[in-house]
Amino acid sequence: MSDAPDALPRGEAEELVAAIWCDVFNLERIGRHDDFYELGGHSLLAIRMASRLRDTVGLKVPLRLILDNPTVAEMARLIQRPT
Repeated sequence: MSDAPDALPRGEAEELVAAIWCDVFNLERIGRHDDFYELGGHSLLAIRMASRLRDTVGLKVPLRLILDNPTVAEMARLIQRPT
C-alpha cells in the first residue's frame, strides 16, 4: 500500500527535514511526499535549506542534491546517507 500524497513524515530524519521545510515555506505542516517545486521552491529557498541542514545536523549538502531530491522523503535520505 502506498502513502497518500500528504502522508506525515516518518522517522527522525524526515521529521527534521519537514521542520526545516515548514520554516522555509512558512507552513504549519508538510507531508513526506510534498514537492519542493509545487510548494513554490526555487534556488534561493534551496540555499536556505542547505544552510539550515548544515547548521542543524552539520551536513554540507550540495545545492544540486537538494534540487534533484524535491520531497521530504528524498531529502531525508540525503541526511541518512550523505554523499
